[in-house]
Amino acid sequence: MSKANPNKQYLPSGQVCARYGGRSDMWISRLLKRDATFPRPIRVGRFLYWSLDELEAYERAITAQQRTA
Repeated sequence: MSKANPNKQYLPSGQVCARYGGRSDMWISRLLKRDATFPRPIRVGRFLYWSLDELEAYERAITAQQRTA
């Protein structure tokens, strides 16, 4: 079993929406269905949280993909 990283940061869905230009929760829901590479959230109670490290890695991958296209 791996140890949890106490310094790992998580963003709630509202901050993820704001990070991608003020999108809605429905946009995130649709993105999760159509893009298998978008980071999956963790659920704490009824709330969703995304790893900031995973979001940044996703953004780097998308940027690299767009540069090669």
